[in-house]
Amino acid sequence: MKLISLNAWGCRVEEPLLEYIQEQSKTVDVFCFQEILKGGVGKTHRDEVRSGFEDISKILSDYTGYFSEYGEGGYYNESSDSLNFKYGVACFVRTSLKQSFVGGITLYDLERKWSDYSGKFAAGASMAVKVEDYVIENVHGMWQESIKTDTEAKIEQSKKILELANKADGKKVICGDFNMLPDTKSIQMLADEYVDLIKEYKIENTRSSLYPKELRHSDYAFADKSITVNSFLVPDLDISDHLPLLLDFN
Repeated sequence: MKLISLNAWGCRVEEPLLEYIQEQSKTVDVFCFQEILKGGVGKTHRDEVRSGFEDISKILSDYTGYFSEYGEGGYYNESSDSLNFKYGVACFVRTSLKQSFVGGITLYDLERKWSDYSGKFAAGASMAVKVEDYVIENVHGMWQESIKTDTEAKIEQSKKILELANKADGKKVICGDFNMLPDTKSIQMLADEYVDLIKEYKIENTRSSLYPKELRHSDYAFADKSITVNSFLVPDLDISDHLPLLLDFN
């Protein structure tokens, strides 16, 4: 089975991104996207495509699309009720494969008080789909004012991610943009149970040249220890400010 995980950056790099998805659809079975907009028209003030989900759906006509919202406050603290589109994570699974939706969750809690953080939260959602004998979980870790080290909220996030993966039987693949650095407890919590492919394959960068900051890790893929990984690649492409993760496994 072949899978791609990519933070699509709201489809800002529109034509190259859609061309890449179309080309990869010849062989890829599952696409996991973060930062996807759905249900709107035109572009946001940040140049994000409000119909990204629909535009990708047209290209992936032989796939079933799944979408899970970030929820209230998830669009960089704008109320979701005030937006004319939805914002979240999406999965597209080749229709010929046996599949079902496991669930979608929010990874942040606006109401909870944290002893080590009192600032803004954003994004933070995860969804899981069952594909054949595998559970594929698509993660967009919460944004906390660019903090990519451990916080109480990030530790809680990892617990929620692991709990969602375990809601269905099957070998697990957990992938996405975690908004975390590698040497953190939050990442180690997942690496304790699964193979950290970023570490295993010595990937030093998951951000494209469109991302100007120095911190180059944000995206991860974790695989059940019983899974055979045929290949894991992170090609250097400017189709987003993140790089795609390409996983071939069985």
